[in-house]
Amino acid sequence: MRAKLTIFRFNPDSDKEPRYQTFEIDIEPGETVLAALLKVYEMFDPSLSFRFACGKLKCGECSVMVNKSPCLACEKKIEPEMIIEPLPNLPVVKDLVIDRNKVLNTIFKLASLLRKSPNAAYRAGGIDSQDVDTYVKLTSCLECLMCQSACPVLKKDSEHFIGPLGLLWFAQENLLDSSKWDEVRDLLEMCTGCGECWEACPSKVDFLEDAITGLLNKGEA
Repeated sequence: MRAKLTIFRFNPDSDKEPRYQTFEIDIEPGETVLAALLKVYEMFDPSLSFRFACGKLKCGECSVMVNKSPCLACEKKIEPEMIIEPLPNLPVVKDLVIDRNKVLNTIFKLASLLRKSPNAAYRAGGIDSQDVDTYVKLTSCLECLMCQSACPVLKKDSEHFIGPLGLLWFAQENLLDSSKWDEVRDLLEMCTGCGECWEACPSKVDFLEDAITGLLNKGEA
């Protein structure tokens, strides 16, 4: 199978503007975008930068845009023609690599209540049996950052909003009490409930029902 890959290229150390570079490669039908990127790297251009770790739908590191849709490169099957770009609205380190540390650190900076170990509250105090199913759903998140990339509120106001992932971490932590609700409520009120985060999530975490609505119900209790 012959595939045409048009790949976003940008090195902030040397490029004034992003550009696109096209590669035509032979690849077996059914192989993944990650396999295609590895072939480009190994056979055509070792300067191409992209990120992956497990390659088995476990880590979320390989998230990219393919033909304007977010996906995991290790899951997405190759197509005859593809435009491959980094997740939009997030800082780019080089080519397809986004600055994950900057995104995550911004969440912690804006939400001082969050611990850097999101599940610590459950490990320390246990979990009620009726909350187990919700807990499992919330912790299925791969932290791939597709939800952050898709969020229209975060696109407009990244300096004040923690985004879907930050709200999900609040739900995981279950930190709410009378002294903390005001800060969490202000962040929750920025969410418009558009559902773009859920649509982008490869784990199909229901941010609206399991995280955001759960937090609102907890705060109003």
